[in-house]
Amino acid sequence: MVSYAYKGIDGKGAKVEGQVQAGSLEEAEKRLVMQEVSILSLKVVAGGKSRVQSEKSAVSSTGKKLKKVSAQDASIVLRNLAVMAETGVPFVESMEAVIASGRTPAIVDSLEAVREAIVAGQGLSNALRAAPNMFPGIIVDMIKVAESGGRLDQALGNGATYLERAAELRKKIMNAMMYPMVMFGVSCMTILILVIFVMPKFANMFTQMKAELPVTTKLMLSFGNLVRGNPVMALAGAVGIGFGIFFLFKIPLVQRIAAAILARTPVLGEMLKRLALARSLQSIATLSASNVPLLQAIEHGAKVAGHYQITKALMQARDQIEHGKSMSEALTETKVFPKQITQMVSVGERTGRLPQLLTAICDSMESEVDGRLKALVSIIEPLMIVTMGVIVGSITMSIIGPIYSVVENIR
Repeated sequence: MVSYAYKGIDGKGAKVEGQVQAGSLEEAEKRLVMQEVSILSLKVVAGGKSRVQSEKSAVSSTGKKLKKVSAQDASIVLRNLAVMAETGVPFVESMEAVIASGRTPAIVDSLEAVREAIVAGQGLSNALRAAPNMFPGIIVDMIKVAESGGRLDQALGNGATYLERAAELRKKIMNAMMYPMVMFGVSCMTILILVIFVMPKFANMFTQMKAELPVTTKLMLSFGNLVRGNPVMALAGAVGIGFGIFFLFKIPLVQRIAAAILARTPVLGEMLKRLALARSLQSIATLSASNVPLLQAIEHGAKVAGHYQITKALMQARDQIEHGKSMSEALTETKVFPKQITQMVSVGERTGRLPQLLTAICDSMESEVDGRLKALVSIIEPLMIVTMGVIVGSITMSIIGPIYSVVENIR
């Protein structure tokens, strides 16, 4: 018989811990299930060899480089864990089930890292930190509160709902921008084909005619000849420019400048602000519903906003709340949040239904963002068509212009 130390939540929702004697890990789980204990962690305390092996396995799993897992896949895992936790299935056994049904190797690797951390004796919230590629900090904090006496199944369900909403919003944005991006790609390919393959064929004809070439035609011919003569260097240069722009936007100062420019862009600026508000308020609502302290919830909301102005305003509000002000007063003083939001927050504080009202605000704002996205796409589509027509027309005129000039001289 081996002694296993466990931490878990009993049938009344209280946090419990202790030791159980069993011949195997599976037997220990079954005994705890009979005691109506939902296991958060289970580790060997007798039999040093087994414990060392578990700890080494955990280190090996967490040290492995894990690939990014989508929010949609993570939400499905959390939803399955929530259902099994609600029905009293031991958590280690639940992990085995979701690992067996893992859709991709990235999901399986991440869940195995979490499972090994639990078996090695870590609490669930700490174990989830072994897979940050799958479970963001907001999920970890919700589970941490549940470990302290909350309902684990409810926390897992709230986490799944949060990730589902985030994935759905991201999907809406991607679907809305798909057509403009395809149009942009086709435009770029068309222009490159005209400049690199079509225009050089007219170069010899222009030379024989001794035509006077406009500056634009000379530049396009030079560019086309350069790319055709050095395709590898041209490709390397394009890739280098792409990486340079990517890393340039990683610099905080550049990010702030770009955010300030976008914030002042008509239609797009207001839409991005609304999107950041919906994302941050949804985080606050989810954490508050899981009994995470309000100050901590606001910090998370600031982190996930992705908008410099909103992040700064939320951190200022957090400081004001810490000094005794209500959330509605603190948000009003920032002069960033719309009056509708501050009024709803005030009602939520008075009625004790802040998470529900914040969720309602987020639903309304997400619908508004969806409408603004469709309006933006309806504006972008004709603009891109006109822009493409102007560019292709300019290239065509750069070819026809010299020919027309020669014909005029012959006459």
